[in-house]
Amino acid sequence: MEVTKHPPESPLPVELMLEGPGFALAVQWKAVGDAANVGSAVRQLKEAERAWRRRGRRAGATVPIVAVPFMGETGRRLCAEAGVSWVDLSGNAWIDAPGRQIRFIGHKNRFSSAGRPADVFAPRSSRLARALLMEPQRLFTQAELTAASGVDKGRVSRLVRRLEGMDLLVREGRAFRLKDAALALEAWREAYDFEEHDVRRGHVSVRDPQELIDTIGRSAAAAGLSWALTGLAAAWRLTHFAMFRLVTVYVRERPPDEWLSEMSFREEPRGANLWVVRPVDDGVFEGAAVADGFPCVHPMQVYLDLKSHPERAAEAAGQLRTRLLPSKTS
Repeated sequence: MEVTKHPPESPLPVELMLEGPGFALAVQWKAVGDAANVGSAVRQLKEAERAWRRRGRRAGATVPIVAVPFMGETGRRLCAEAGVSWVDLSGNAWIDAPGRQIRFIGHKNRFSSAGRPADVFAPRSSRLARALLMEPQRLFTQAELTAASGVDKGRVSRLVRRLEGMDLLVREGRAFRLKDAALALEAWREAYDFEEHDVRRGHVSVRDPQELIDTIGRSAAAAGLSWALTGLAAAWRLTHFAMFRLVTVYVRERPPDEWLSEMSFREEPRGANLWVVRPVDDGVFEGAAVADGFPCVHPMQVYLDLKSHPERAAEAAGQLRTRLLPSKTS
């Protein structure tokens, strides 16, 4: 098989071409296998495919492949949705070539690093991503991003540079917009950790989830607590998809023990039907609105939170992503 390294200005804008009898492998390498990098590689390969078609290369003759040190679950899904093959240096691969299929799954990440570096999706910093995703088509100046996100001017400047470096943000003159809102959301979801919030898991004796939500509404109003549903309960109200048992509720203030006692809440992680969450940052309430009679956080926040929920959370997240969340902006 012939190996060709194409320079950046090449009409075939990929890192490596492996030419064989009847087909070729076009490889786009990324040093990190997170959603942002994988999504960027997929986009570059799709642009290359358009270039190949203009040059008369027949469909299916070139197999696009993303190569990374380790391909995580989100990256695999992004590749599958785009019809792009992938391989990683940890020994995993999913390649569909003419007359050939390669499947190696299950090898652990050989390149994981200790600790979690600060990133654009840390709790306070993620307010910038939230502001951009709430208006994915809008052009923002840095001053407008500062006002919309509530993040200080210096941090906004640093975060904008990081987002540009991740190929998630486009600069147009003195303003910025998301390059691909759906990919930005996936990158945020991949980095998101629900356990950073203060979560109290317990059980309340009720006949069904609706009775529990009614109880929360009455008792929160009496106690003067600001609250909003998230997770499965919010997904149901937003899409009427996937019945649920677990109710998850954000509260702005640390929930008083008296309030929990009034509901007969028993701290009991196993078999819990109620998670009461004091968020690490109040940005989770941005965009909250009444849905089907009850306050719910923004669909974007529900989608993030479903990542860490049980029952049919994965199906509910897929439905929510399809029906309610931002589509690609190009």
